[in-house]
Amino acid sequence: MTNLHTNVRPEIYQFNLGKFRITNILDGYFHREDMHPFTATNASAPEIEKIAKQHFLPFPKLEHNFVPTLIETSDALIAFDPGFGKRAPGPSAGWYNRLLEKTGYSPEQVTHVVISHGHPDHIANLTTDGTPTFKNAEIIISRIEFEFWSGDSLIPDFRGPTRKMFQEVVVPLADRCRFVEPDALLVNGITALNAFGHSAGHMAFHVESEGAELMLLSDTIAHFAVSLANLEWQFSMDDNPEMAITTRKRLVEMAASKNAPVIAFHMPFPSVGYIEKTSSGFKWLPATYQMNI
Repeated sequence: MTNLHTNVRPEIYQFNLGKFRITNILDGYFHREDMHPFTATNASAPEIEKIAKQHFLPFPKLEHNFVPTLIETSDALIAFDPGFGKRAPGPSAGWYNRLLEKTGYSPEQVTHVVISHGHPDHIANLTTDGTPTFKNAEIIISRIEFEFWSGDSLIPDFRGPTRKMFQEVVVPLADRCRFVEPDALLVNGITALNAFGHSAGHMAFHVESEGAELMLLSDTIAHFAVSLANLEWQFSMDDNPEMAITTRKRLVEMAASKNAPVIAFHMPFPSVGYIEKTSSGFKWLPATYQMNI
């Protein structure tokens, strides 16, 4: 008999980019009832409802995915933003470590952990029960981001728990960190990009192998339909909304002009697609089989 209470969904997606092996892992999801104002604080509810209906989405409900990326090169295994881990706030998230084993990799094989920014869904899994989850890995993080969260800079009112977690999880690992600036080469073929705004030192990444390109946009875009419908709309989780708008315009335009695949942490799994420029703005085109042939 069919179990109507259990949904089976894809959790791991892999493809090749040149000689690099890309793996996306579903760390989980949150179901929310606030598409507005969560996805766009400076838009009206009717505007967001219109976008939802155009995409056959059940306004005001939404599913917010968390999708870390793993890249294997010839001499490195790089984990980008490895999710919540055991600090997940509920059973619908924190799946990364369990699923990593299914990919054939282990935490001990990870050579580098790249942190795009210091929000909990990106840093919480750096330690497990007080010890490093990726015990052999160098941690790469923006110098600006580290200094912002580890110091006493002014933060949005709702970010108090974020600073607390950062200082509990990341700061004790400072001696294992490499602090970088935008345009830094992280490993051969992977470069940091300035994506400031979502957080103080938020980074995106350009990946290239044998002429094939990929952009990791991290949290530059937060919702596949709403974020691209109007780049002026402000995501509620952006720490500096005006700066985030400037960044979004620049990186979205870059991604569209390259015609290269894009991965963004909160896009619907498997979180790989293309950004197309249209007469009215931009839209997300999910990748299909082109990644595997």
